[in-house]
Amino acid sequence: MTTTTSDRSTTPRNKGASRGRPSRGSAPTPRGPRAGGFLGPAGPAVALILALGVLAGAGWLVGFSPVLAVERVEVTGARRLAASSVRGAAAVPLGVPLARQDLTVIAGRVSSLPQIESADVSRRWPNTIRIAVVERRPVLGVRQPEGFVLIDSHGVAFEWHPSLPTGVLPADVDPTNVAVLVEVGTIVAAMPAALRGRVERLMATSRSSVTVVLSDGVRVNWGTGADSALKADIVLALLKRKPSTIDVSSPHNPAIR
Repeated sequence: MTTTTSDRSTTPRNKGASRGRPSRGSAPTPRGPRAGGFLGPAGPAVALILALGVLAGAGWLVGFSPVLAVERVEVTGARRLAASSVRGAAAVPLGVPLARQDLTVIAGRVSSLPQIESADVSRRWPNTIRIAVVERRPVLGVRQPEGFVLIDSHGVAFEWHPSLPTGVLPADVDPTNVAVLVEVGTIVAAMPAALRGRVERLMATSRSSVTVVLSDGVRVNWGTGADSALKADIVLALLKRKPSTIDVSSPHNPAIR
């Protein structure tokens, strides 16, 4: 009798491998940081909270902390007007943080002073408000019973003075007639020093009838303020002829007598 045997494999199973454990002799897999960075999955949220905290702290420091509050008000450009008058009109609230100061409102209060032509207000960190002013410059003086009303080149009457300041020309003009004051102011502003130094006074009853009287008695019919720079040059040239009157109301057709 012949007996036959089967040739099946008898290799044993690796039980450790089937359970996911490393085989004996293999290096263990290192465990690195979890996905999401050093702080783990909550890292972005924590970073955002920290950033918001920094911003909130900076906002408090700038807008509410006394560290950056106004302690002084600096005034520049004031010559005729006292700096204390500018500060008083500005009414800057001391102790309030610089960032919360309304610069436009402060400038408006300063510009309301008759002597101020313009005002620029700025912050100077950490504790200063700076006010730079441009004062009105008088070019005309209109005599009144108690002195002179001073008027700038824009025709603005802004100050009373007991006497006529040096360099200011007397004018026989209605101080309430703004249109005429503007015209006369334009004429004076266009005059070169060589002619202004010879002017005794100006007279005007309307915008188109301005007369300039010189110190030697010569009367100049100026007309309006248009082409005043050209008219001034013509007057200086015609004065060499020793006239008694000059008419430059039409500068391209001047006349003398």
